[in-house]
Amino acid sequence: MGYQVGIDLGTTFTAAAVHRDGRSAIFSLGNRAPSIPSVVLLREDETELTGEAALRRALTEPERVAREFKRRLGDTTPIIVGGAPYSAEQLMARLLKATLAEVEKREGAKPDRIALTHPANWGPYKIDLLNQAVRLAGLDTDSVELLTEPEAAAISYATQQRVEPGEIIAVYDLGGGTFDAAVLRRTADGFEILGRPEGIERLGGIDFDAAVFAHVSRALDGKLAELDPEDPLVVSGVARLREECVDAKIALSSDTDATIAVLLPNLQADVRITRAEFEALIRPSLADSIGAMHRALESAGVTTEEVSRVLLVGGSSRIPLIGQMVSSELNRPVAVDADPKHAIALGAAAYAGGMLAAAAPAAPHATPTEVAAPAPVQQPETAPSAGAQAPPASDPAEAPVAQPTEPVAQPIEPVAPVAAAPAVAAAPAAPVAPGAPAVSGSPAKSGSSKLPLIIGGLVAVVALVAAYVLFAGGGDDEAAIGTTPPAASAVATTDAADAARSTVQATTTVAGTTPSTSAEVIDTVAPLTDADLAALVSAAVAPISPDVAVSVSGGVAQLNGVVDEATAAAVVSAAAATEGISAVDNVLTVLAADEVCTDTIRALERYACITSATFDGTTIRATYDFSDGGTPWNTNGGFHLHFFFDNVEPVAAGANGSGVSNGTGSWKVWGEPDVFEAPASDIGTPSERLCVRVARSDHSLDSLESGTCFPITTG
Repeated sequence: MGYQVGIDLGTTFTAAAVHRDGRSAIFSLGNRAPSIPSVVLLREDETELTGEAALRRALTEPERVAREFKRRLGDTTPIIVGGAPYSAEQLMARLLKATLAEVEKREGAKPDRIALTHPANWGPYKIDLLNQAVRLAGLDTDSVELLTEPEAAAISYATQQRVEPGEIIAVYDLGGGTFDAAVLRRTADGFEILGRPEGIERLGGIDFDAAVFAHVSRALDGKLAELDPEDPLVVSGVARLREECVDAKIALSSDTDATIAVLLPNLQADVRITRAEFEALIRPSLADSIGAMHRALESAGVTTEEVSRVLLVGGSSRIPLIGQMVSSELNRPVAVDADPKHAIALGAAAYAGGMLAAAAPAAPHATPTEVAAPAPVQQPETAPSAGAQAPPASDPAEAPVAQPTEPVAQPIEPVAPVAAAPAVAAAPAAPVAPGAPAVSGSPAKSGSSKLPLIIGGLVAVVALVAAYVLFAGGGDDEAAIGTTPPAASAVATTDAADAARSTVQATTTVAGTTPSTSAEVIDTVAPLTDADLAALVSAAVAPISPDVAVSVSGGVAQLNGVVDEATAAAVVSAAAATEGISAVDNVLTVLAADEVCTDTIRALERYACITSATFDGTTIRATYDFSDGGTPWNTNGGFHLHFFFDNVEPVAAGANGSGVSNGTGSWKVWGEPDVFEAPASDIGTPSERLCVRVARSDHSLDSLESGTCFPITTG
């Protein structure tokens, strides 16, 4: 009897599901888990290993392994594996071919139909590259259906829970390497995407793993950087450390703290990380994902009240903070799939089995009544202008914080080292994506049949211009300084994440690092602009403090933000060490010890931490984070807050008799969450800092350490 297959080629993991007799079931690709790492290792005999086998061999042959290549799709910079250049679609093809071969071997026959998923925000260019990967895998593109990951997730959910026709659901898909947000409406025979899906291509579990690793590095005072990257014991020790970081991240989903064992040559230690610390590391990125969800709702012309529920999928969606933030920010119930890591593969299999149909999306910014008629395969983006169809140039800050470790599901084999392999010089050719000639003959299924011809012509023109710049125009050094060759500045793609690509360079993929951090640049087509340098510096400081804003002018990096003293020193050092930066203009606001919201404070049942304070000459305003212990503040007799200037001792701001209960005198009684606002005369004589503590019903302080102070900005 025939069967159908759904495949989710993820950034960090690949999963497959089989549909037969009206039911879909996950197909076990690995020995330790149903899904396998999205890793390819190319041997000297030109054969390859994939998944768990490739991961095991990565420690001994790091220069032959490639991972996270889905993030590189559309990047013209080759991925050097075993000394040879490969494009992302070539590596995806090998992984796809190996996955299908395993399914066919155990099922005993080829599938009747295959459904392959992709991020909803991929445009025609990346869709065409995905089709190239399908052809390189030896498959006929007519036999492989493409559908977006949010659609697949919605289909999987609809096979388990009843979703009424006309009902609108939002999909929040946070996996190992990418984030997708989409709004879908149930139709009579499937789902249709409303508006334009939003996504963040470099946000996922591997970035959270990197944040934990950076936390460990900071706790060890930079001692990791002093280790010999060529020492095999260091390589294997760092691999184990990365695995420990993944395990700690997973543990924090169910525990309040975790301990990470550091076992390296001449360096043994235990580093503790609390859930609060971990959440502080990832909260800014999660805030960006919530913003993307809001944009998807706005594009769909849908209010949050019209959404029946928000579906959380992807392995990283198991992190408790995500459900809390999504539910709180959108004020809608959330539904976490019982198997969020495999929901997309299961939905794809159900779609391949004909249980539910996918539908074409509405035009961008269309209202729900303007949704296009359903079609078998959905492609979310409309075709951009012809000039935006050429492949993008490389991103100098592609994924510097990502570490190729496991997402939320389960621990993996030891991952790869951080040591850099020998660099490979770039070939003196125009920056055209590998396999680009195939574009003109291999249009994406949902695109115009003429579009690939236009793309092919543009690519040829760009290549000629680039060749002229490289060879004919390279003799005039003075004229070339500060000039970006047309090949580097003209090429672009409709994908927002690729729009900033501006340089072309050869990189070497080394196990345990990302291409942009693991290779020495041997040859660049164009000098780095201030925008390029700002991206590089931002990537360097983000793992240390994501709240630091970076700008670059004339090679001078300016740093803005509010950080503690240790973080400020680390951020400045990271910025100064970035290649191309001549100086650092440090305008960071450095917090004193009593201005930092420490773990000790956050561990209290009730606390308040000021995050900003301003004084316009009359009124003091402040924002703050807090915990009220589950009981709202009560200024009429229960727990509440005392705000005071730091020219008053905390005890005096909470001792009975130091002020009256209406708040005049040394302190001001406050009970409204998030924002404080009062005439300065209600507190006393203004000073340089505003402070807060939690007080009891009798106005005595609950704890002298229950709050913080903060510098006051005047004006």
